[in-house]
Amino acid sequence: MPRITTSLLRKARTIDPFLPALLGPCRDLYAAQNELRWLHEHVEKVAKARRAKGDTLAEEALLRQLVVERASGKPLQYILGTEYFGDLEIRCRPGVLIPRSDTAASVTHIVGLLRKAHNLPPELRVLDLCTGTGCIPLLFQHELYSTRNDIDLRVLGVDVSHKALRLASYNLQKVRNTRQYVDKGRVRFLKADILLDPFADQTRGPLPLKTALNLKGQPPFWDILVSNPPYVSPSACWKTTTRSVRGFEPKLALVPPPSKPSQPDMVQGDEFYPRLLSIAQDVEAKIVLLEVADLEQALRVARCARDLDIFDGIEIWRDQPDSSPDDITDEDGFPVLGQGNARSVICWRGTGALWLGKVTAATSKGDDVQ
Repeated sequence: MPRITTSLLRKARTIDPFLPALLGPCRDLYAAQNELRWLHEHVEKVAKARRAKGDTLAEEALLRQLVVERASGKPLQYILGTEYFGDLEIRCRPGVLIPRSDTAASVTHIVGLLRKAHNLPPELRVLDLCTGTGCIPLLFQHELYSTRNDIDLRVLGVDVSHKALRLASYNLQKVRNTRQYVDKGRVRFLKADILLDPFADQTRGPLPLKTALNLKGQPPFWDILVSNPPYVSPSACWKTTTRSVRGFEPKLALVPPPSKPSQPDMVQGDEFYPRLLSIAQDVEAKIVLLEVADLEQALRVARCARDLDIFDGIEIWRDQPDSSPDDITDEDGFPVLGQGNARSVICWRGTGALWLGKVTAATSKGDDVQ
């Protein structure tokens, strides 16, 4: 990473004495100015809340403290406490992965396709594995009901982290209290370990997914499975992630645990995908949307899905999946849609093709492919 020039530091100092410290994490004067403005606004908001309670706040001291935290690499989202995910403002806390805009783009795109479908079931069931902040279930519900109210949406977010599930429940209540919220459908959260063998005896810790679903009275079959799992290999975590991500975001949500000692690096990074595809098969999902790190991993996941021989179609979506014919390429027989980096693998079968607009009802050969 290039060093910051003395002239840039001097220029920043003439604008605001707090600005030079933010050049480290931002690496850009314009970005640093934006972050400082957001920190100022956050301090003013905190001070206003304190005044409403009859308390006072040393605003400059708090601002200095927050600038020091940001200069150390702490993510801005943890300092401000929120991040936008699509149109929703999602609460963020240390220990839970920060929602990403590319994840929101994939969710918005798939729901946009579903909104056009004329043959969705009366109850649409969506299973989100590794839910984190709960951002995917909440955005899915928000986007679907922005134009449709004829579907009873049932969304279940699953995570192994108690801290994540507590934050997801908080975000659900927070969204419910906004004017944006449509009080329809059901969003719930559940603790389970999706990597555990569903037939293994488990006396301590989180339950396997299948056992947890049964005990909590959740249905065994789901229409859509979505997941943004840990997918970063140990070496990639050090080579490709920023200091802010490595130092402050939870490794549990970034790097999959090794299933075997001395497991190859790339295999460890892909650890969740065979299990996720196996779960998709078990719950008879018609659509599966899995987030990935890059095109190489997307191709590995797509090949794994193809080898199951249960899907009628498999595509790779980029950061901006809305595509024109010029934005569609082919990699190893898989269509790659959109612009930017490869970000998701989507698979469908049976009526899932109709829901996504891949075929019409007239050309469909049947209902479900099991």
